[in-house]
Amino acid sequence: MDNTFKIGIVGPTRVGKTSLIASILNDAKSLLAGSPVSMSANGTKTERRVAQHHKELSGSIRAGEFHPGAVSGTEESFKYELSLDLGNSSQGIKFALLDYPGGWIDSSRRPEERQTEWEACKNWMKDSSVLIVPVESAVMMEASSSHHRRAVPFILNTYDIEQVARAWAKDRSAKPNEPALIIFCPVKCESYFADNGGLNDSSLPLFHAFEDHYRDVLKAVKEEAPQAKVVYAPVDTVGCVEIVKANWSASQNPEDVVFSADYRVRRPGQQAVKGAGDLLIALCRHMVQAMGLKEAENAKSIQQSAQQAKYHAEKDEGFFGNIWLWASREKLRREERAIMLSVKAKDQRIIVEGIDEAINRLAGISFGPRVREL
Repeated sequence: MDNTFKIGIVGPTRVGKTSLIASILNDAKSLLAGSPVSMSANGTKTERRVAQHHKELSGSIRAGEFHPGAVSGTEESFKYELSLDLGNSSQGIKFALLDYPGGWIDSSRRPEERQTEWEACKNWMKDSSVLIVPVESAVMMEASSSHHRRAVPFILNTYDIEQVARAWAKDRSAKPNEPALIIFCPVKCESYFADNGGLNDSSLPLFHAFEDHYRDVLKAVKEEAPQAKVVYAPVDTVGCVEIVKANWSASQNPEDVVFSADYRVRRPGQQAVKGAGDLLIALCRHMVQAMGLKEAENAKSIQQSAQQAKYHAEKDEGFFGNIWLWASREKLRREERAIMLSVKAKDQRIIVEGIDEAINRLAGISFGPRVREL
């Protein structure tokens, strides 16, 4: 896993982290169709997990009533291992996203026996060059009373997310030569956009609600890692559903308020993910850029070694020195090393050129109108 990009994902329980990951994989097929770049599950564990999620979601939609709880939640941490093929014979990027029970992020509710596992999750996120923050859009948009609004920070766990984001940003600031990316993804946005079957456009109020509730998270990132790229990318994780009723429990203690929603399925009831492609574009650009910087450094180092070896092989050691080089076959060994490093440097240049081509291809794919770069 040393050459695998780590991608962190941090959000509260039942926010839809698993659905978001599955949406990325499913959208990759159509978004990258017709280009040499492709994405796939790397291993049967990831493939089975994504297939299981797809079947559960499809069954829920076909039943005509969508319930987020119909898609099984994550009970243990799970590593999604994926591959990005850049379309040439030698290059590909392996990356992994770590999913985990969202309840672990809540310090007041986390089981004590899970603390060690949570620390491992935090270390994964801190070491990741990308941090994805799924945002429960319905909680923000359906909070219509002061009672509801007091409960929102507890439901979204924004304070705990801020702590994770700050730790991530501190680690990124210690590596200023490496690209850093944080993506805020409002999920289940079907009821707030009119570009995917919905009738109402509440995209601007949704953005303003996000700015309000995640102000401290954004501030922490910009304070600790001003060089980090920040992207806002709303996603319709199902596409053919919309909220018909928001349900808030009657507890007077905001910490104990529970939110749920009733959804109806829009006919013909066909899943239509929207926005995951923007998230995918951001991820692909980041990983390819990061790999390009790394391989360019390797190319520079190998080229310098090749030049030194060539100089060493051609160096005049004087009459007796040259005789010794010839007799001991040291001259031949130096020449062979120079040739070997020259070939290696040429191969590395080809790798860098291939990555540059992939960067140019990805740069030609534009973000959709939902995206904001903050």
